[in-house]
Amino acid sequence: MARPKTPLLSAARIADGAIELADRTGDIQMTQLARHLGVAPSSLYSHVTGRAKVIDLARLRMLERMEPLGPAHDWREAVANLLRRLTTLYARHRRILPLLSTTAMACDRSLAVYEPMFAALIEGGFRRDQLRLVVAMVEFQAFGLAQGLPAPAMSDHIRETLPAYTASVDHSRYDLATATEFSVAMVIGGLEAIRAHPDGP
Repeated sequence: MARPKTPLLSAARIADGAIELADRTGDIQMTQLARHLGVAPSSLYSHVTGRAKVIDLARLRMLERMEPLGPAHDWREAVANLLRRLTTLYARHRRILPLLSTTAMACDRSLAVYEPMFAALIEGGFRRDQLRLVVAMVEFQAFGLAQGLPAPAMSDHIRETLPAYTASVDHSRYDLATATEFSVAMVIGGLEAIRAHPDGP
């Protein structure tokens, strides 16, 4: 039997194609994805239900490429590891981030990546109602770090009337590694303060 000219579709191939398309164009549309993969849109829909499912597959594929977290000795290590590794991962695929942020995570295999951090936070004494907030905060930090600082607004009028802001711009130097460690220290320090007051927010 002759081999098909186009490799058979799979979840992994669809996810890889979606990541490649988002890296190049900043978007994932089904028609464009089918063209990118060299298949008919109907073939794509025989494997996935729609765009949201494709984005969720792309998220899973990215997380699978991230260095595994594994069990942490304590919650500080879990937070630091997740923040550093997510930031590195997201910095490689900045253009897909707006799509990930507006699409719900539905795959249990994606959720399982975060299980070591949830377990470490519980072991560390954080309240159950705080857990998802902590993980979401780490995610938000990683998203922001990966995208870097926005270009600052500046004019002669701003320099004359906003000296503190002007100083912040004049002394601003964005380095991803340095910014990540600054963020790790800030997040862990904030969580330490919250943990010290278990009846607080």
